Amino acid sequence: MACGGKDSVERIAEALIKKVVEEELEDIPLEDVPSLTPDAVEVKNEQEEERLKELCAMISQIGDKVKDDKEIQDAIGALAQIFKQGRMEGAKKKLEAMLNQLFNNMFQDGITWEKIARLLYVVGSAAGRRADRMADRMADRMADRMADRMVMTLSQSVMVIQNWTVDFFKNNLLGWILEQGGWIGCLVRVGNLTEEAL
Repeated sequence: MACGGKDSVERIAEALIKKVVEEELEDIPLEDVPSLTPDAVEVKNEQEEERLKELCAMISQIGDKVKDDKEIQDAIGALAQIFKQGRMEGAKKKLEAMLNQLFNNMFQDGITWEKIARLLYVVGSAAGRRADRMADRMADRMADRMADRMVMTLSQSVMVIQNWTVDFFKNNLLGWILEQGGWIGCLVRVGNLTEEAL
């Protein structure tokens, strides 16, 4: 079965979002902590698994190229900071408002594969930065109840970011991705990008 149908593109998108977030979290020193990313739809066959691996590598390469971009780093920092400002529900609403504004600005002049890759880089990096900051605070508190609450808050933060991104993809990007030939179109187009295009 090809990887260009709606169900396949949607499955790969959701798995890709989870994978990008997980990769940012894997170096965070949180021992004895359950997975911070909610379960995602799993890819169904070897072809989808291969697309997922190729897309993750592409996101990583683009992330390496834009990691010093001040605007992107400011966006990552702002997203990660939101959860420090108060209770989870208030943080969730602020995060959703900020994500909507950020990504509406990012896509205001159209959708491109490069912008989709940058979106995934920002989301994964924001989740990673949030987890890294909380890991530092939890290091001294792993034996008390406060650490348990912090782990739950961190897990909720990651889930909000991941779920919002999945919804954003489904509502705003899925149709465009399908029009471009699915994820194969991304790999072909971005694989041929020059340094100047990024």
